[in-house]
Amino acid sequence: MSADMEDRGGRHGRDVRTGESTAWGSYLVVAAGVAAGLGAIALGAPVSTGGVVMGGAFLAGSVTRLATSDRRAGVLAVRGRRTDAITLAAFGVALVAGSLLMLLRLHDS
Repeated sequence: MSADMEDRGGRHGRDVRTGESTAWGSYLVVAAGVAAGLGAIALGAPVSTGGVVMGGAFLAGSVTRLATSDRRAGVLAVRGRRTDAITLAAFGVALVAGSLLMLLRLHDS
């Protein structure tokens, strides 16, 4: 473990310099939403429903990432705030749009 990581608390999730803990809530919202979507599909719900649930979780993660500071973002902070939010929003919109497009009847088969 690097010295910089030890200063920030490393794996323990607490910044030693400020005593501020990192937020896992944002990550757990996204993970729980994706698990709920996959669980719904596994339990027999239409794939489009599960996809919309998962896309909604990514969109919620995007909003949460915009609302939290870099220090409090926890494991959702991979790059800059704007980049993380745009990436999560793009995944969310793609999942929701793809799921809703699955409901279209394009031909009579």
